[in-house]
Amino acid sequence: MVTIEFDKNVVKKTIATRVARAQAALDIQVLKDDNLEIPQTNERTLQRSGRVVDGGGAVEWDTPYARRQYYLDEEVEDPAAIKYTTPGTHYKWHEWAKAKKMKQWEALVNREYSK
Repeated sequence: MVTIEFDKNVVKKTIATRVARAQAALDIQVLKDDNLEIPQTNERTLQRSGRVVDGGGAVEWDTPYARRQYYLDEEVEDPAAIKYTTPGTHYKWHEWAKAKKMKQWEALVNREYSK
C-alpha cells in the first residue's frame, strides 16, 4: 500500500503565487496592447494615463475625456467615418486589442502560471 501525504496549505500557496504572477503579467500586457489601439495625440496623454488597477485584474485610463473617447460610437452617428490622426487606432480600444491578442494573452497566462 502506498500512502501519499501533502500539505494543503503549500498547495494553496503555490496556486495563489502562480495565479498572481500570471495575473500581473496579463495586466501589463493588456495595458500595452490596449495602448496601441488608443487614438493618440502628440502628448500621448490618454496612453500615459493608463494603469493597472490596484489588486490587478483591470486596467483604466484616467483623463477627463477617456470615457467619452472609449464610447465614441455611442455619441456619433457613424463612428467608422471618424478619421483618427494615428492610423489603426480605435474607440473601444480594449475590444479591438482583445480581438487581436486574446490567443497571445491566453498563451502568456499559461506560460506564467507554469513557471
